[in-house]
Amino acid sequence: MRSTKDSDTFDEDDEDDEDEDDEDGDALVFKQSSQSVGFAQFVDAKSLARALQALRNATDVPAATKAAEWIDKAAGDSARRMEAAQAAAMAFIEARQSIPSDVARQVSEALASTAASRGEIGWLRSTATATMIDGTKEFEEILALVESKHGGSVLTDEYAYLLVPGLYGCYYPGYYDDVRDAFAAYGVECRTSSLVDGEGTVETNAAAITREVEEYHRETGKKIILIGHSKGGIDCAAALAMYDDAMRNRVVGLIAVQCPYGGSPIATDLLSEPLAALTTSFLEALLGAPRGDGARLCAPIADLTYAARQKFLKKFPLPEHYAVVSFHSATTSPAAGLWPAASYTKNRYGEDSDGLVARCDASIPGAVDVRLDSEQDHADCVFPAKHAADLFTRHAKEQAANLSARQLAGFSPIERVGPTIPPPVGVAIVSAQRALGDALPERLKSSPRSVDYHVALVGVLLRHHRRA
Repeated sequence: MRSTKDSDTFDEDDEDDEDEDDEDGDALVFKQSSQSVGFAQFVDAKSLARALQALRNATDVPAATKAAEWIDKAAGDSARRMEAAQAAAMAFIEARQSIPSDVARQVSEALASTAASRGEIGWLRSTATATMIDGTKEFEEILALVESKHGGSVLTDEYAYLLVPGLYGCYYPGYYDDVRDAFAAYGVECRTSSLVDGEGTVETNAAAITREVEEYHRETGKKIILIGHSKGGIDCAAALAMYDDAMRNRVVGLIAVQCPYGGSPIATDLLSEPLAALTTSFLEALLGAPRGDGARLCAPIADLTYAARQKFLKKFPLPEHYAVVSFHSATTSPAAGLWPAASYTKNRYGEDSDGLVARCDASIPGAVDVRLDSEQDHADCVFPAKHAADLFTRHAKEQAANLSARQLAGFSPIERVGPTIPPPVGVAIVSAQRALGDALPERLKSSPRSVDYHVALVGVLLRHHRRA
């Protein structure tokens, strides 16, 4: 991952220079692009991949406009495509504005020379493979039922559902709103966790989930199905392991969605030397956090490193009496918002990922394992497909209320000071993901909706729970 190239990156005549790209694997990225999901249908897949890189690297309006024009030409003329591509480029520009160029350059250079996850990535794979149940075929059968408009026959109001966002989930407006609202429309009790802290450690969030489950169970009289995305899945599993006595009569099971159960190469590499100090400064700049707050913000990332996960799972293994489903996906498309991170993991370690979680780290020993083979990155799963006019202001109010609730419950300090919620970068990332989807809807054309596969995952869990 290297620094942005000059504006001549946008010139189509430069396509023959791709083999001269330096060692971080960008040349490989472009060579693979014609094989990526959905790209064969485009007018010019190679140009489209390069145009998308230009879109992400744009630093001003003229560059953004030129990249959007290139995408429009490579993918087929469309006024809506052009407008959406420009919006995506502007969102990427906004996301970078708070990052000092020297910090970004140092992080990029340090990442290019690290391989801290080598020998660690996939460490849990053999154990998981030997003990898990392959639930992919069963999932696909239930998904087909859901997609035929029979989702209501899969969900049951016998249980209540608690959605648990992942790392820094409080930064991203609309996180899990689509799933929550769809479940409610099916007539079941469903809410997004208010006590889990997007900036919190695994152990703190495990205690918060346990408290929330107790209150939810008392309020509804129903047992709870936990659905945790990314680090949220780890937090849920930790709650089941650490507080089994309190949870076993209140929780049916856990659906871990794109969860780095074994750890994360991105987290491990970012906190390796000499990157750890740079990552701290990078987070402060990116989020507009007070100086000195970076160490606290890095603490939940540290929980996702391979060393931390090995230590935690040795001390707190997941109890076998809960029904557990692990779900993982991958992106192979340069049009994905998290394609740069996915290509980093593929080129550096040879592993497929959704951008933030490698498949080999997402399977949970003893769980029903579900593999989604269609295109899906880590954000497709939880970011909103459409943006309501009040999305950002509503999110700010919800997160302010959640912080107050956590403070009253003792899970966040009263004097808590941190980034503005949502920080500008969170708004920009959510906006960029949606705009990219609008610009290149072909990427997800053959993929199921996040809402539908969440319902199908519930169906898989309930089948195995009832068989137990």
